[in-house]
Amino acid sequence: MSVLARCLSPAILLLALALRMLWLDAKPAHFDEGVNGYWVDVMTRQGYYHYDPTNFHGPLHFYVMFVAQTLFGREVWALRLPLALASTGCVALLLAFRGHLGRPVCQVAALAMAISPAMVFYGRYAIHETWLLFFLMLAVWGGAGLWRFGERRHLWAAGLGLTGMILIKETYVIHAVALLLAVPCLLLFEKVSRSADFAWSGWKFGRREVLAVAGVSAGLIVFFYTGGLLDWPGPRRFDAGGRPLPLGSLAGLYECFGAWVSTGTAEHAPTGHEKPWHYWLQLLVGQAISAPGGKLAIRGTIASEWPAAVGLLASLALLAPGTNRLARYLAISGLGTLIGYSIVSYKTPWCLIVLIWPFFLVFGLAVVRCAQKVDGWVTGVLASALAAFTLHATWKLNFRHATDETEPYVYVQTRADIKELLGPLRALVTADPRQRYLTGHIITPSQHPLIWLLAEFPKIGFRHALDLPDPLDADVLLLEDKLVEHVEPELRSNYFKTPLRLRGMSGEAEMLYLRQGTFGSLFPGRAPEFQPAPPVELEDVK
Repeated sequence: MSVLARCLSPAILLLALALRMLWLDAKPAHFDEGVNGYWVDVMTRQGYYHYDPTNFHGPLHFYVMFVAQTLFGREVWALRLPLALASTGCVALLLAFRGHLGRPVCQVAALAMAISPAMVFYGRYAIHETWLLFFLMLAVWGGAGLWRFGERRHLWAAGLGLTGMILIKETYVIHAVALLLAVPCLLLFEKVSRSADFAWSGWKFGRREVLAVAGVSAGLIVFFYTGGLLDWPGPRRFDAGGRPLPLGSLAGLYECFGAWVSTGTAEHAPTGHEKPWHYWLQLLVGQAISAPGGKLAIRGTIASEWPAAVGLLASLALLAPGTNRLARYLAISGLGTLIGYSIVSYKTPWCLIVLIWPFFLVFGLAVVRCAQKVDGWVTGVLASALAAFTLHATWKLNFRHATDETEPYVYVQTRADIKELLGPLRALVTADPRQRYLTGHIITPSQHPLIWLLAEFPKIGFRHALDLPDPLDADVLLLEDKLVEHVEPELRSNYFKTPLRLRGMSGEAEMLYLRQGTFGSLFPGRAPEFQPAPPVELEDVK
């Protein structure tokens, strides 16, 4: 093996790590990141995470974020750091398939994943999907290794991968079903067109190792779903209508599916999250369905997943005789998963990363085969041009347009407007830590991620329009726009006034008020945009 071939894999991993780690906190905290951070704060107070089956997310992610926040502080980059590392780990797992598909194939596939716009964009988010992808790939790598090599490490990889999927998100069942159904489909295709041999080598371990893996996996599931053995299911509770409430905790392992199926159907999906069946295909080629004003329309994007799209098309070639059997199996299971996710009407774009990973391997296989059988130079030039285009799109999306709402990956994203609030607050606290106790009222419908971001300001409260405080004056006011005309007549202080729109695609607008007496030193020479009307004297009335 040449020096270049030996250095290429570490170089790909370094590139993947750099794209996921650079300026990790440049993008404002996403709505879901704020929700996840809020649950970490709840964990910190009560000592464990109570699993709610209607939340549709397993407990492991919250424990990882709890450790990150405890070690590094309440920072957006701290919550995202474990996911950036896990996303890089996914690239490493693609390289690990070299024992089945060959080093060149896996290097091409890993490079495609390393620079994928979706993989990088959502690898820089503190959400669950990257973990689901990591554990899914680990389970598949372990399963393939069990069949072909039968070593103990593959047993542990398969067991811990499946366990991790269960601990992360209930959608693991779609992937498990797709992987199982792909087996009879593969056997059927083998009768028509036999692939290259993928012989079973037998297992190099005994019953004791199997029991050990099963015991550790079961123990991890029980430990995390019961909040470190501190949160067992309690007595059955009922709502006001007499309907039983979920028990949660360990019982949530099966309770989650009823709530999930209900949410995933079109008639129950929240407005704005239901998408047509071909949504994933549109994302692959750089288009998506948006819903401005409730009307669906196709829009373009700088981001695209052309390597994965080429891999999806190239999967048809795997039906030819003599092709790699594992690649054929992965293509079948990947297509099955894609169909499963297409049936569910509730769709969010970050789920794309768990759908397209097998097609990176098929893409790598297609590039290597074309180089061998057609023309190496032509194939190399075309593949390099595609990689350059993809890398350019990734750079623009992640480092220039990360909050651009015309991008389908930028989905219900917090806008940069939030800096108009956070910047002055942090400047005051930096100059005088006692300013953490300034007063404030946040009166907006969408309060995440502010609940987590402002948790260190104990006197900033969160309210709704029907629960206005008395008095209304405070150091900080953030109001939904429709409350402005009702609140301003009640204010008695001078305020710097700034219109905002914090959350993309929500259609909501806010108004920010910063009291001049508190923030005046940060805005020298700026006159307060709001000044209360002078009180009316009786003599003036006469």
